[in-house]
Amino acid sequence: MLRTGLPVDRAFDDVAAVFSDEAGPAEDDIPVLVERFRGTGEVQGHLAALVDAANEKQSGEPEFRARLIARADDALGSSARSDGMTRLSHLRRLALAAQDLLELLLLPDDPETAPCPV
Repeated sequence: MLRTGLPVDRAFDDVAAVFSDEAGPAEDDIPVLVERFRGTGEVQGHLAALVDAANEKQSGEPEFRARLIARADDALGSSARSDGMTRLSHLRRLALAAQDLLELLLLPDDPETAPCPV
């Protein structure tokens, strides 16, 4: 659980649901997943929680972190209709931004404890 209240496992599960197979999520699942990433008036979405956590933790290189946060903000600010994107491509854009922030936040603070690259 991030300090912002986001269950990390749920965010990873939703990212995996978007990219689980070649067909992608079912058409009926797309609006539900978009809402989870974007949030509602009452509930903060995955992306907003991840942006808050990235700003709070200050992990990673500042320029890289700023670029990922800007990409997440851009994905949150766009919509499938206004940008001419399909609903699935819009969902994938939201999920990619979330995945990048999750990976940034879960990197170990001490580079010496990081796993060896394969």
